[in-house]
Amino acid sequence: MDPVIPILSLVVAALAVFVGPTISARIAKRQIRASAQLATSQIRSSLEASNKQIIAPMRQAWINNLRDLLAELTSSSLHYYVAGFEDRKDEEYQRVSLLQSKIQLMLNAKEDDHVLLEQLIKRMVAAIQYEKGKADEFPDLHTEVVALSCSILKREWDRVKEPIPLHVPEPDA
Repeated sequence: MDPVIPILSLVVAALAVFVGPTISARIAKRQIRASAQLATSQIRSSLEASNKQIIAPMRQAWINNLRDLLAELTSSSLHYYVAGFEDRKDEEYQRVSLLQSKIQLMLNAKEDDHVLLEQLIKRMVAAIQYEKGKADEFPDLHTEVVALSCSILKREWDRVKEPIPLHVPEPDA
């Protein structure tokens, strides 16, 4: 018997013992990675759907509430401006001040146009104060408040339609 055959058999057996498990381990690792990526993708899709279902209605309610407050503030302040000094009531001015405060609390101090709207509203309300205000500035301020309000509400509505950014970690590669 040739001594090469047993050595060759031994080499083949050794290769089978080491190479087989190595290949199996690599295949398993790829399958685990693919499963993790699929799971992350499914989680991301699920979170996007649930966030859209939860956050979008909350944003829409905020927009509707802000729109109502702005409409009431601008109409009440216009009525207060048009009414003569004799016909003005303290309750009306108190209501305008309350609306101003509610709107101020709803605005985002980190957004420039929200800050500008807050300043314009403050100036508009100050313009209708009895004996302290500058009534001649009111019409222009009122127009600016309405225009900026429309712009902000439109942008916020567009934001409701955008996808909500998620922070889901990617699986390790």
